[in-house]
Amino acid sequence: MLKSIYLVFIVLFFTSCSSSKLTSINNYLDISKQNKQYTSDSCAFDSYIISRANSEYGDIFIEHFSLNSNCEWNGFQRSYFDNLFKEKTAIKTMVALERIDFPSYEFSTYLINDKYILNLIYEYAANKNTFILDYKGELFSEMIKKFDKNYKNKYLEYQRFSSRYNSSLVNQNIIKNYFNEEIEPLD
Repeated sequence: MLKSIYLVFIVLFFTSCSSSKLTSINNYLDISKQNKQYTSDSCAFDSYIISRANSEYGDIFIEHFSLNSNCEWNGFQRSYFDNLFKEKTAIKTMVALERIDFPSYEFSTYLINDKYILNLIYEYAANKNTFILDYKGELFSEMIKKFDKNYKNKYLEYQRFSSRYNSSLVNQNIIKNYFNEEIEPLD
């Protein structure tokens, strides 16, 4: 019995250590010291947005939140983020030029108003969501290279989109109904 318990702890220890993500945003930017603007909704916790300038990566916008286990999305998360971003920045056209998927990550490159390039990094796991707008494209490229060493961002030299986006899916949820609490029927 004691050997079985010991074996379980050893397996859990090594599994936990091996599953640490090399691509987590925290490995690139120390967001713990950033000025977070906390957001709130009855379905979300650990929710905030960050708008910051970085000498290495340029302007970055981050929205992070986790949904409570009794809540669910009413549609596709990234589409909701894309639509809110487009609405709040008065973008006329936003066309996906490139979308690259890896486990728990989606990397998208957009052509904005037929002229500018913008990169979006979407990290997801269970009920956790992180959206990162990378206006310069450097963080985007660096994170993809952790999955694909041969990746070359062919859009880095194009004219980049810039905005002061500062909206939140969590704060807009009460109006837009992106996610809601699941209601269990009474028997």
